[in-house]
Amino acid sequence: MSVYTPITHEQLERYLQQYTVGQLIDFQGIEAGVENTNYFVTTTQGSFVLTLVESVSDTQLPFILDYIEHLTQQGIACATPIHLNNQQLFGQLNDRPAVLMSRLDGAPLDTPNDQQASIIGLTLAQMHRAAESLRADQAIHIHQWCHSLGDKLMPHLCAEDQQLLQYNLQQAELITWDRLPNGPIHADLFPDNALFDGDNLCGLIDFYHACSAPYLYDLCITLNAWCYNETDASYDFNKALLILDSYQSVRPLNNDEQRSFGAMLQVAAMRFWLSRLRDSHFRKEGEVVTRKDPDGKRQLLKLLGEHQRLPMAS
Repeated sequence: MSVYTPITHEQLERYLQQYTVGQLIDFQGIEAGVENTNYFVTTTQGSFVLTLVESVSDTQLPFILDYIEHLTQQGIACATPIHLNNQQLFGQLNDRPAVLMSRLDGAPLDTPNDQQASIIGLTLAQMHRAAESLRADQAIHIHQWCHSLGDKLMPHLCAEDQQLLQYNLQQAELITWDRLPNGPIHADLFPDNALFDGDNLCGLIDFYHACSAPYLYDLCITLNAWCYNETDASYDFNKALLILDSYQSVRPLNNDEQRSFGAMLQVAAMRFWLSRLRDSHFRKEGEVVTRKDPDGKRQLLKLLGEHQRLPMAS
């Protein structure tokens, strides 16, 4: 659990007066998440999730929250922000942007089955189709981001890891970034950010990495997250093909995306390896903080570099 900004019952009670959600009954920290402070909140009118946003500034939140509302309007199941009485989508609590969301049914997944993976491929493609009508605001140049963070981390890495990072940064340069279709994306669609009731998708959560970037990058993040097992360092290529088939039934990859596919899988792995290394070497203090082991993504990056390219779905 990550709780960087603790709150009291009295503070939360005062904050909720800005909403029409009833009286506070109880709240508790959520045993999930790495970058933000999250609480389950129960009131006389229902159950909610409160996020004190630590990972992005309040200038980025309108893009993120408007993106979620747009997806909801297009029929994509998402946790939706609750409007304050002044119609704003977020407020301030303990000097942090505060977002109150509807609490979805279902639970996050530990090991997705084939049906759940197929559903997420279909849903991701629908999200990308829905995003095509939006402006590509809050654009992130993933390759530049990796270069910048890699430069800071390089002195902290062993010689083997330095070589691995340098090689993958060079491979990323071969991608024709400016030719790839892009727009608003989730950018963090791991199994614990999709709530399921059996094989029924209840909704997606945690959009705080949302940005505008290539749709292919979002797809590759999802493939790595849903198909790679960090415990035994295995990649379920059959499950990956199921996700690809479902995705391409809605949004087929174009020629540029197909040519960049293998390299983008490695970029997606490198991005999360770097962020975990950052959290390990440049620690952010909090009351209770969850940090993930960088070695899992390092092993994934090596596997993708050594393994035969994942074939495209037919």
